[in-house]
Amino acid sequence: MSTIQDRVSLFFVGFYTWIITVFFGAVLLDTVYSNLVPGATIAFSEVSDFLLLIGGVTFISALGAIAFSWKLSLARNYFIASLVIMLFEFLIPVFFSQSINNTQGSGLTTTIRIIINGTASILSLIGLHKFYRHN
Repeated sequence: MSTIQDRVSLFFVGFYTWIITVFFGAVLLDTVYSNLVPGATIAFSEVSDFLLLIGGVTFISALGAIAFSWKLSLARNYFIASLVIMLFEFLIPVFFSQSINNTQGSGLTTTIRIIINGTASILSLIGLHKFYRHN
């Protein structure tokens, strides 16, 4: 591999890990602040739009990280697992919207969001470590 390809690969893998960690932090901030101010759900609708934007960038960068780490199966598998888990963040409200509306008062939905995004972030960090170690 040439040095330009190495740099591009390192950029995409590092960028994906960075953006999914930023996404996790944004979800943490969203859940903490929305729980502290109970009547501010309308004000936080702009935050959810921003989270969707970060999620879209995360998805695109995940595809790039997977493509550029394709030769290193161990790192690639961690990035794929991270992407699949991150997709649950977007698919759970689609399939379980009725259950989420029924449990709005409890912290179950908040806990599930934090666990899903935290797991995806940790898997991408492990994938980044494996990629740098074997590259």
